[in-house]
Amino acid sequence: MTDADMIKHLWTHKTQDHPSWSDEDLMIERGEGVYVWNRKGRRLFDAYAGLAVVNVGHGRAEIADAVREQVAKLAYYPTTRQFSNPPAAQLAARLATLTPGDLKYTLFAVSGSEANERSMQIARMYWLKVGRPRKYKVISLTHGYHGATLGTLAICGQPDMVRAYEPLAWQGFRKVTAPYPMWDRGAGTDEDLVRRCADQLVDAIREEDPETVAAVILEPCLSSGGSIIPPLGWLERVRDICDELDVLMIADEVITGFGRTGKWFGVDHENVVPDLMSVAKGITSGYIPLSASIARAKLADAFPENSREENVHPNTYCGHPVACAAALANLAIIERENLVKNAEAMGARLHAAIETQVRDCAIVGEVRSRGLMLALDFADPDRRGQPLDRKLVASLNTRALDKGYIAAAKDSVFRLAPPLCISAAEVDELANLVGETVRELQNEVTRAARSKVATA
Repeated sequence: MTDADMIKHLWTHKTQDHPSWSDEDLMIERGEGVYVWNRKGRRLFDAYAGLAVVNVGHGRAEIADAVREQVAKLAYYPTTRQFSNPPAAQLAARLATLTPGDLKYTLFAVSGSEANERSMQIARMYWLKVGRPRKYKVISLTHGYHGATLGTLAICGQPDMVRAYEPLAWQGFRKVTAPYPMWDRGAGTDEDLVRRCADQLVDAIREEDPETVAAVILEPCLSSGGSIIPPLGWLERVRDICDELDVLMIADEVITGFGRTGKWFGVDHENVVPDLMSVAKGITSGYIPLSASIARAKLADAFPENSREENVHPNTYCGHPVACAAALANLAIIERENLVKNAEAMGARLHAAIETQVRDCAIVGEVRSRGLMLALDFADPDRRGQPLDRKLVASLNTRALDKGYIAAAKDSVFRLAPPLCISAAEVDELANLVGETVRELQNEVTRAARSKVATA
C-alpha cells in the first residue's frame, strides 16, 4: 500500500485545508532541532513547532530515554481510587515550584481541550462545595480558542468553528470582546482599549448576575485567534474584576505555558495568579500527550483530604506514568538550557529582523510578538481599516512551504512559533525566509492593483 493509499484513511485528509502540496509531500517522517523532513527527504524549517508544541525542539534523546525507561518499569497504572505513581507525583510537585503563587494542586489529563474542561469542572465543583450552587456560567473572549470538545466549543470565540454545533451548546456561556490593539485601538491608547474591554466584562457579569457566574476563562495571548497580544494591564484588570465580583479566573496557558512568551507562563508578565491554570503542549513538548488543570490552594482546601466523594472525575490516562516521565525530562531540558530566557532573547531578535525585512511592504499592518509567539497582521493597502483579502493571506501557507518552512496563515494573520531552542543563526534564516515570502505577496498585490488601474 502506498503512502497516498494509507493517507486516505485519515479523517483529517477530508477535513483540513489542502495547500498545493500533495498529501505525500506533507507526510513528515523525522525531526531534529528546528527542522523536520518529509518522506521524500526534503528539509523544512518548522517555524510553528508543529502546533506551537515542540518547545525543546525535535529529536531529543533525553526524552526518548526517559520514556523507554518508564515503559519498561511501569507503562500504566491509573491515578484513581487513591492510587498514584512516582512520575505523576514528582511532576505535580515539580509544577508546584514553577507555577505562580499558590497554584499547587494538579489534575492531569491528556489534551488541552480536556485541561480546560477540567478547569471548568473544578470551578463548578468548588462553588457547589462552598454552598453556592447557582454559580455555573462561564464567560470567555471573542477570538478565543480553548479546545474541540462540546464543552470547550461552547466557550470558543471563533464562529466558523462552532456554528455546526450550536444546537448542542450548553447554556450558561457568554463571550465578551478581547482587546485586539491593531483593529480595536482606534484613535485611543492601549489603556483606553483595556478599559473598554474591562467595562464590557464587568457589564456581562452583572447582566448575568455574579451569583450565577462561576468563572472567566481567557488566554494570556490568544494564539489560534490570531496571536492577539492584549496590552499589559489587561490580565491584572481581569484579576481585579474577578476578585470584586467573586468569580474565578481561569488562565488557558495551553500554548503560552512553559516558556513560549519569554516567561514560564503568560500570566507572569503581569504577576497575576489565576485561580485555575490549564496547561498542555509545552509540558512535554508534544513528545507524549499530556495536559493538566492546576488549582490554587483555596480551591483544593474546599475538598477535605479524607473525602470519599469523587468531585471531578479523572479519565483513564490521568497522570499517565510514561507521559509524566516525558514531562519531567522535558522540563529538565528547558531549565538546563535556559530556554525561557532564550525565547525572550530570540523572540526579540526575530521580531526586529522581520520588521526590517517587511518595513516597505504596505500590506503589513503590524508585526507583533511576545517571546517566540509572533504574528504579521495584514491590511488592505488601499483601505487601511480593513484586513487584506483572507485568500491572499491563506496563500502564505503554500508560499512558505515552497520556500522551505512551515508557518500558519489564517484570516488576516501569519503566525510563527518556532521551537524555543532556536539559535540566533536560525532566527536570521527564518526572518529572511519570511521576508522573501511577504515581499513576494506584496509584489503580486501591487501588480494586481496596477493592472486594475490600467484596465479601468
